[in-house]
Amino acid sequence: MFIAETDFCVVDTETTGGNAAFNRIIDIAAFHVRDGIVLGKFQSLLNPGRPIPEWITALTGIDDAMVKNAPTFPEIANDLRRFLDKGVFAAHNAGFDYGFIKWEFNRVGHLWERPKVCTLRMARKLYPELPSRSLGNLCDHFLIDIYDRHRAAGDAEATIYLLKHMLKEFQRHHNVETLESLETFLKVRRKKSVKAVTTV
Repeated sequence: MFIAETDFCVVDTETTGGNAAFNRIIDIAAFHVRDGIVLGKFQSLLNPGRPIPEWITALTGIDDAMVKNAPTFPEIANDLRRFLDKGVFAAHNAGFDYGFIKWEFNRVGHLWERPKVCTLRMARKLYPELPSRSLGNLCDHFLIDIYDRHRAAGDAEATIYLLKHMLKEFQRHHNVETLESLETFLKVRRKKSVKAVTTV
């Protein structure tokens, strides 16, 4: 299927820590997108069933009081799964968000897998000259506003614009027209320069 005709679910999560096996999601947002146009949105704070570390609150602004009456993951699991089935999973550093969501689904007995694309992986291929391909630095570089940094909806919305921009770059400069050709292109490693060796 051509990229312009492909549906994506652009996702971001905020969590209680970095290890999906031991931590929990506290904020999730997903946008159903086709060719950069938002067709639907899923967003929720989540009660992780444990205190939120102070450093996470300092980073995200989310504290225990904000999630006290929020749903738990099992309460939103079915709705979230139906929403994520609408398109290819997309996120910046997709392995992180995908891994957390997969672990959460596993805990409620759901075997969940989706095709995925990663805008960080794409950026590393397109812009090797940039000193950092973090979401914040890329958005600064391309003048993309993030209205609510380190909240799921704000970061996911910024990723929508980044994804659209980079897909256009792949199409325009590398003739990448489909998801299959994108994956093939991303797998090709850049050739390292080989110094000539002179034997005596």
